[in-house]
Amino acid sequence: MKELLRRWFYLKFVQKKSTVELMATASDLRNKSALSIVALLDVDEQMISQVVGKKRLIFVQNCHAYLKGSVNPADLGSGVSSNQYLELSCDLSAW
Repeated sequence: MKELLRRWFYLKFVQKKSTVELMATASDLRNKSALSIVALLDVDEQMISQVVGKKRLIFVQNCHAYLKGSVNPADLGSGVSSNQYLELSCDLSAW
């Protein structure tokens, strides 16, 4: 999951591709889910809480914390350091 999050983060925020454009290239539900989580970085947390349940909100928050704390665009090609708790908490099975 963390690799998918980093990939979509890179394409959306570093290469500045639109979510609509990227969603058209997402090959399966797992990729579309990861891209959706990345795209929600543009949305206020309060607004997210209005459209997802509490369990999913916590999951999205953990994924966002992982991305904000771990993803450095310069490091995307060579691997990214991760926080063990967030890595475990950000698992697509919860989505």
